[in-house]
Amino acid sequence: MTVNALSEPVKLTATMSPLQKNRTLNDHFRKTAKGGIVSISWGIHMLGRAEVDTIMKKLGGAEGDNSCDVGSEHDNGEITVNSRRIYWEINYYNKAFDDMSLDSTNPDQTTRFMTLLLDSEL
Repeated sequence: MTVNALSEPVKLTATMSPLQKNRTLNDHFRKTAKGGIVSISWGIHMLGRAEVDTIMKKLGGAEGDNSCDVGSEHDNGEITVNSRRIYWEINYYNKAFDDMSLDSTNPDQTTRFMTLLLDSEL
């Protein structure tokens, strides 16, 4: 299991609220899969590489953007890909991966972990 470094610096400012910072970091991670770990369920794995690539592309695009609740940290949602409902969620772990992060807005202290599941696997 490896953690990808951020592909480019994510622009966070001192005037951003923690919610805004997490939203920015989560959107970047969801769109690029950089800066954390992506875990797919067995059901998604069994769909094959091409379908997983399609899911990741849709998750990183407008459908993924629209799956997030307005006013949220953009840390979970559901998308539809080829008539399948896909549930996704981002959690925040510390770098040792033995507990939740104490400051999810700090990429130096946090590993983002995104899980993707088929709706039938919930």
